Formats: sequence, structure tokens, C-alpha cells
Amino acid sequence: MDNNTTPSSTMADEIFEILWQWRIEFLSVSFIAIVYWACARRVGYTWSAVIVALAVTALGCLPSIRRLLARTLRLTHWRRQLVRALGSQSSPLAKRQPKVIKALRVPSGVRLTLSLQSGTALHELERLCPYLATHFGAREVRVTADRTNASRAELTICTKDPFEDGPIPWPGVTGEATSAWDPISIGVDRDGNNISISLIERNLLIGGEPGSGKSVMLNVLIAYLARCSDVKLYLFDAKFVELRTWSQVAAGFVGPNIDDAIAQLQRLRSMMEERYRFLGQQRARKLERHHGLDSIVVVIDELPFYTANPERNKAKEFNDLLGDLVARGRAAGIIFVAAAQKPSADTLPSFIRDLINLRLAFRCSTKEASDTILGGGWASAGFSATTIGINNRGVGWLLGESGQPELIRGYFIDDATIAQIIEENGSRFSPDELAHTTNACNACSGPSRESSN
Repeated sequence: MDNNTTPSSTMADEIFEILWQWRIEFLSVSFIAIVYWACARRVGYTWSAVIVALAVTALGCLPSIRRLLARTLRLTHWRRQLVRALGSQSSPLAKRQPKVIKALRVPSGVRLTLSLQSGTALHELERLCPYLATHFGAREVRVTADRTNASRAELTICTKDPFEDGPIPWPGVTGEATSAWDPISIGVDRDGNNISISLIERNLLIGGEPGSGKSVMLNVLIAYLARCSDVKLYLFDAKFVELRTWSQVAAGFVGPNIDDAIAQLQRLRSMMEERYRFLGQQRARKLERHHGLDSIVVVIDELPFYTANPERNKAKEFNDLLGDLVARGRAAGIIFVAAAQKPSADTLPSFIRDLINLRLAFRCSTKEASDTILGGGWASAGFSATTIGINNRGVGWLLGESGQPELIRGYFIDDATIAQIIEENGSRFSPDELAHTTNACNACSGPSRESSN
């Protein structure tokens, strides 16, 4: 204790600090007491109590007032909690404590929006996360920087893991007609918030070990795209079991036949050339929504079957066609989505993989396999698909628009929902397109399928 500091001044400071932390509650009770006292002088204490009680009840019946009161009390509560938690640490933040400006309940717990004081840095708060988790009795405490304002941050106090509740049903069963130009909901993050991606002018690579959730994610994407009136689906299914169900809503379907796959890519390249001629006539650099042309989405499951086919000449031809399609198709409205267990250089040429800007890595057995999906270096930075539990199917690292992987759990879509979508959207294509798809399915059934396995 300093010589200039007396016990009375220290006690006064502590009392003032307590009153300041409880100022909202103190002022509210004081206001009610003043109103009660003012009414009591006119109508007596009994009627004054009745009037005050009726007024408080009437205000509490208003939803807007209840919400405002709940937000205010929650905000002041977490302000006090954070002051106590940081005050118990020997850290610069004990003196320059961040201010809680918003407190929201999220599925995983509570998210606090903080305003950092001048002279503090975000890493100082990140270092205290384990201690804060102990103080709050939480599973985990996470800090996320605000990308638009360096003085703001989000502190998430996780009391529940939304991934532990099992599969999360896909929410896109009902609603108005969808469009490829709209974001596609694919799952939830660790806070239980919906995660969406936009496929326009982008390509997506999905990887992970068998049973990790790749095929379910493909089904979720196709379920959305099948309901889009401005999408033409072209499906490649090396296993002939995952995507064959969707053949009725596809403009083209190819099974485990490398010759058919090459022929389909040649047709798609011709369509791409036609679109570039159209864009030249329109004096446009890329396909826009107002041009009225459908987006072409090419979905390939078990990509290495085609890219690393034992018939090397045909595999090379397939890779050359696919590389051209991925490289030049973006501006022509052609979207590429592929799934592979381990898209290494042996199974997916790097000149194709490097052109894919959206990555989703489900569980992998090695860090190297995780990096082949997300990109080199992410595993060593703490974003490794090897940390995902073997029973956490559908959980993966998504590298999207934020530029940093985030852990998500993909939605689950059941067979009944798939059958419903196919029944509602299975008659959008011309007889020629349907006949081509049917012939491809018939050609791949029977002996050819067995030989592929």
C-alpha cells in the first residue's frame, strides 16, 4: 500500500467500483423507489405499491421492453464477470480492460463483443483464454478478431458443443425456388451459426478418409442445385452408387467409364466455347445473372478414378480436358465440384488443384493428407483434419472466403428428402438430355460396374 493511500480511501474506491458495476440495477431500483415515494405522498403507501406494481407489470407485458431489459441485464452481468475474470490475472488487461458492448446468446454459449482499449493487443486476450475458461467454468473460450475494426473482438464462451448433438438435418427442404447465384447453406460452425458458400465463379474440392462425410456433403449441394431453375447438373460417379440417384435431375450422368467421361468433358468444352462466343457478342467479360443462361455445375465423386485411371493415355486426356474446363470455365458460368479421399499430386494434377479456391477437409489420418486438401502449411498452423474425431462424421475444416479455415459440421440429408426433391424436379430437362442420361446409367450397370470394382 502506498503511503498516500489510506484505508478509508481504498474502501471508498471499492464501494464506488461495486456501485459502478451495478449501476443499471441500482438506478432502476432507485427510480422505482422515487416513484413509489412520490405516489405515496398523494395516495398513501398501499395504493402507491399497487400503482407501481401495475405499472411494472404493464411494461413487462410489452415484448420490446422485455427484450430491452433482458439484453441490458445480460450485458451488465457479463461486464461484471469479465471485470472479475481479468482483474484476477497478472496481465496488462487487468488495468486496461476491454469494454463489453454486446452480449448475445448463441447455440454454443455466449458471445461477447469487446471494444479494446488503446495500448492493448488481441494476442494479450488470446493468451488468457485458458484462464478465462477456468473462471467461467466453460468448455472453451475463443477470441476472434474483427476484420473491419482492429479495436473490436469477439469473445465466445462455449458451454456446449453443437457438434455433439448428432447429425444436423438439412434445413432447405421447403421454400421458394432457389438460384445458383444465392449462397448455399452447407452446415453450422462451432457456435451453431449457419455456414453458407457461394459457388458462382468458384470451384470446390472436398477430401477426407472413407466415411468422413464427403458423399453426404455432395448430396446436400446437389439437393440445393437440383431445386435451382437456373442450373444444369453434370454428374460423374465412379462408384455408381452415390450420385446415380440424382441422374433424373441431371442434364448428364457418367458412371465408372473413362471413355464416357472424356466424351462428356468434350461436350462441356464445346458448350464453354459457345458461351464465350455469346459473351463476345454481348461485349461482356463474364457471364452475369441478367444474361439468362443456366449455370453449369460439374460434380465428380471419387475423382482419382478418372484422373489416375490405369489407362494412362485416357487419364491424361481427361486431365487436359478437365484442366481446361476448370481454368477457363469460371467466366462462362461453369462450376466444378469434386470429392476425393486424398487429392495428392499422384491422383489430382497440381495445375488443376491450384485452380480450386474453396476447400473442405473432413477427417484425415495424416497431416500431409490434410494439407493436400486445404493447402500446404495449414496443418502446422493448427488447422489439421487429423484432430477431428473418428466418430465426428460430417465435421471438417472449410477454407472459404474468409481466407482462414473454420471448423464446421455439414448438414445431413436423408433418403426420403432426396426422393422428394427428385420427384418435384425430375422433369426439367428435354427428352434428348434425359435419354442421354438414361443410356449412360444403363451402360454402366451390370458387368462394367463389377469390373470397375
